[in-house]
Amino acid sequence: MKKLITILFLLCVSFVTNAQIQTPDTLQLSPKELFGESDDWNDVGILQSYVDFSKDVLSSSNLSVGIIGKQVSTTLNLGYSKSSMNGQWGHSFAASINPIWNYYGVGYGFSRNSEKRTTTLQTFYSTDFDFQKDINLSFVDVFRTKKFGTFGYSLTAGKTFWGESEGAWEGKYIVDENGNWVKNIYPIVPASSLINYKAMAMYTYAIKTKRVNISPQIFAMGDIYKVFKNGTFDYAYFDDFNLDLYYGTSMDWKITRRFLLNTNIRYNTTWDKLGESVGYKKSNPLMFMIGTNFQF
Repeated sequence: MKKLITILFLLCVSFVTNAQIQTPDTLQLSPKELFGESDDWNDVGILQSYVDFSKDVLSSSNLSVGIIGKQVSTTLNLGYSKSSMNGQWGHSFAASINPIWNYYGVGYGFSRNSEKRTTTLQTFYSTDFDFQKDINLSFVDVFRTKKFGTFGYSLTAGKTFWGESEGAWEGKYIVDENGNWVKNIYPIVPASSLINYKAMAMYTYAIKTKRVNISPQIFAMGDIYKVFKNGTFDYAYFDDFNLDLYYGTSMDWKITRRFLLNTNIRYNTTWDKLGESVGYKKSNPLMFMIGTNFQF
């Protein structure tokens, strides 16, 4: 009996010892090893692409299809405008929905109109209901000329909020009792916010025919000043040179005297060395848009 108890005791000690040995361990790659593991599966050293809907979606009352790399993204933009009896004042409401990218937004604008100028103060709020929230207040001024086309500019102040997220992998990972890789450990990036001031200039020229108005267009926008906070460090800075350039053609098809069908094609080119220096690069979508406009 004593011999049996001794054997059982030794087995228990052996089991506990093995269990302690088999506990997964956390390891850390050296900087040199981390550099050597820079490939697609862990994204080390790879610029992370992102989509900025507050810049890419510049139209209302249309269905936008954006081709971003090998992905296709569809955004539904709905707009409703109502003017005073004399046409001098106007209200506009907008909504933007992109379920693929989990992007939803609503906005309101108040405009003053004259024969050659439209001035608008508008606000727009967007969210993905999980990670990011964004609110913008914009002043938009548009001038119309008979010979030289339409010019415009806008000034925007915006604030963006982000929740906690996983940061870029820093080489820390877990292995099992046999030394096999189990999973990577990613640092947690704390919640943060960004106040951003940006400006946009635009130009378009309408070529009018009996059935369709063809309007080549160009938009140029850039960030001017930023204030970033994440609870650990806060800083404000004038941004390095950055520019988002959108160019394309808009066509208004005259289906009836009151009903217009609008189609757009627009491409985007981005220059942003500051974003690339911290590992992020804005995607440049090729956008196709189709929409309707019924004049009451």
